[in-house]
Amino acid sequence: MAEKTISCRGANGSIVLSNDKMLIQSSFLRSTPFHEMPLNSIRAVVVERKSVIPFATLTILGSVVTILAQYNALWFMINLEPSQVYLITRVGFSAVILCVILMTLRLVFVNVSVRSEGDSTVLTVRLVPLRPAKRLVRRFRELSAS
Repeated sequence: MAEKTISCRGANGSIVLSNDKMLIQSSFLRSTPFHEMPLNSIRAVVVERKSVIPFATLTILGSVVTILAQYNALWFMINLEPSQVYLITRVGFSAVILCVILMTLRLVFVNVSVRSEGDSTVLTVRLVPLRPAKRLVRRFRELSAS
């Protein structure tokens, strides 16, 4: 069987999985320490996905507030002047755009954690694209099962 390597690159490092070992290389602050672990000493490889619910909620609430302010829909409670409407809608629109960007980042990128048997530390590579991370975990399961 030909040796098939799978690699994932994240914001603070990279992971390379071959048939007999896993190489985790950190690229934080231009230092390049690496950890090489044989497959039989790895206890778990976990894809950690963060929740998008807080940012989705903020996006919806921000959109509602921005629309209500734009059309001055609550005129019977608060009557806004045109300069206030302009300020509120611009700030609300900026907040909505920021929340959408952060929500998209949480959907597209994950963290990959590697735990080994002999060591109590957990090695984590952050902001790894979702598909390569899933491919890495699937390949690790195949190799550890055989």
